[in-house]
Amino acid sequence: MLVTLLIAMWPVIGRAEEGTLSFYVTPELPESQVEGSSSYFDLNLAPGTSETLALTLQNASEEPIQIRITPHTAYTNVNGVVEYGKEAEEPDSTLIHSLDELIESPEVIDLAGKETKTVDVALHMPEDSFDGFLVGGLRISEVLEEEVEEASSSKEGLAVKNEYGYVVGVVVSNSRNSVTPDLDLLDVFADQLNYRNVISATIQNFTPTFVNRLAIEATVQRAGEDEVLYEASNEMMQMAPNSHFHYPISLEGDRFVAGEYVLKLTATSGEEEWFWERTFTIETEQARSFNRADVTIEEGINWWMVAILILLLFIVFGIGYLILKNKKKETDPKG
Repeated sequence: MLVTLLIAMWPVIGRAEEGTLSFYVTPELPESQVEGSSSYFDLNLAPGTSETLALTLQNASEEPIQIRITPHTAYTNVNGVVEYGKEAEEPDSTLIHSLDELIESPEVIDLAGKETKTVDVALHMPEDSFDGFLVGGLRISEVLEEEVEEASSSKEGLAVKNEYGYVVGVVVSNSRNSVTPDLDLLDVFADQLNYRNVISATIQNFTPTFVNRLAIEATVQRAGEDEVLYEASNEMMQMAPNSHFHYPISLEGDRFVAGEYVLKLTATSGEEEWFWERTFTIETEQARSFNRADVTIEEGINWWMVAILILLLFIVFGIGYLILKNKKKETDPKG
């Protein structure tokens, strides 16, 4: 179990894009560090205790810089990847303790040119004991000041903006007793991803442990019909403890059509397997709204509108013809 976790977590320190950072980060591992992990904080601590997470920051440039350290709670993104350095838009309802609330966020750190400084970040464990893992990360980024032009005037102001940075993972537990992962299918609905029509299946890991090597196969068909309309499959995904994500099934440029559909989805992780069959409905107004917003759908000719316009033209010309004919009769002396 521990070996699987270590493989899944390596490496947790995020690498920045080339040429974007002028500093380096090294985690200083405490005595509570679990043996075998060295690139992130992996701590086994008693309830109610505190620990210091030490980070050595090194300014590689000649210029002074400012560094901000922010704690985050891990979640699973739409690609089935665990995010350690961002916040979920909607934390999972089964998450009892958010790691970012247990870690104190230090003040902005000033580093002179070529200066090296060790910063202590306090972690406070919950008073009550818990099973499994609490997972998150420390995002370490440079605070950049850049001039921006205000939209309403020609005046210039300063905007503080956090850009690229490192992420050092944090995993804490009260014990290393194994927890069996379990999943649930919360919802199925019409959705959009990057302005493209998809059907989203909300998959939840309601257990306080990682779901590793997650594979998913999904199909969508009309209710009462055998033909598979849409399908999707992915392998080697991972879910954070007590998290959920919306697994997308692409319509591949098709329009949504209102009606009743059936999702069949199989998920596997190691020896564990789950299967769900769920009926869902796409409403007419919902389909119309998404179809208008989908950037891959080309607006074709609306033949009904063309027919109505032609009919109106015939009516207008017909009325015009009758008016002209009547006027001609009135002006014709022969009647």
